[in-house]
Amino acid sequence: MDPTAPTLILIVDDHEVVRDGLIATLSSDERRVIGVATGEEALESVHRERPAAVIVDLRLPGMSGHDLIASLRKEHPELRIVVLSTHLSERSVRASYEAGADVYVAKSAGSEELRTALTGVLQGHIREESPADLVQRLRGGTPLSPQLTPQQERVLSLAAQGATDKEVAHTLHISESTVRFHMQRAKELLGARSKTQVIAEAIRRELITPDSP
Repeated sequence: MDPTAPTLILIVDDHEVVRDGLIATLSSDERRVIGVATGEEALESVHRERPAAVIVDLRLPGMSGHDLIASLRKEHPELRIVVLSTHLSERSVRASYEAGADVYVAKSAGSEELRTALTGVLQGHIREESPADLVQRLRGGTPLSPQLTPQQERVLSLAAQGATDKEVAHTLHISESTVRFHMQRAKELLGARSKTQVIAEAIRRELITPDSP
């Protein structure tokens, strides 16, 4: 293996927009990030590509995230495994750790929490935190997710379905410049740099869903 080659990270999430957002957020000169949609694809990709770390969503078609983690841990004990989930409960965290995950990140915690967790496991620093402590830390203090306005939510929800600015403007009876204004404000609130990233971030924080009307 070329020691100068970028570290390979695998994303396992069945929402394409979330995968694309994570790839854009986490990719750098030091990291190459690829994505797959199912647990079966992940098993094949890990065997073929030999990534350093895998980021796993717990809700996957065909195979649960916990089953995938257990299989990956058994077949590739050196692999670093990060859970990225909408669920934040002691039961979910404990089941993930028991399956073999190294660290658990709630999607509502945002990109910085994920980047910190990923960097830590890649450097061999596994966070010593009980399920109860992790849930308390992520739920305590200030709200984890900024609040979007109803119009910003509508704009992002339509964009997540693939609507263009013109189509969003027509549906909401506003101008295209107003659509772009709401999109820009949402980017600023969620710390995103692109349309794809802001949609992915909004979905991860459960501010919108991909199939929102």
